[in-house]
Amino acid sequence: MSFSLIALAAAAATHTVQIEHRGMQMDAIYSARTQIQTRTVGAATPNRMDGQRCRWTATLVVDRKLTHGPALARILPSDHKLSGSQPGACTRDRSAIEREVARRDDAVRDHLLAVAARDRAPLLAELDAIRNLASN
Repeated sequence: MSFSLIALAAAAATHTVQIEHRGMQMDAIYSARTQIQTRTVGAATPNRMDGQRCRWTATLVVDRKLTHGPALARILPSDHKLSGSQPGACTRDRSAIEREVARRDDAVRDHLLAVAARDRAPLLAELDAIRNLASN
């Protein structure tokens, strides 16, 4: 049984939202990436058909940064996952997993847009908190 973690940029997507905060315009840039965990299950015995499968799970991670500065750049919480399996051991063909995740780019994009929409109110609250700290 093998277990590995690969970070992929194959399914990376970006989305930009314009934010106006107290008369100042800035862009919030949201980037999605995947972190893939793989696990080989089954047995590979001599003189028999290979019974191994590679099960994978891709966790979608969304990063936020502002064009105005790095102060509010952070990783946004997300629990959205994609999963699948491939025949054979996971070490044999990692590119097949990358291609499978890339085929699901619509799901990645939809999730990115949903996270960006949910982040609007927390982002404005963070901007207000920073402004209040700066004015003290």
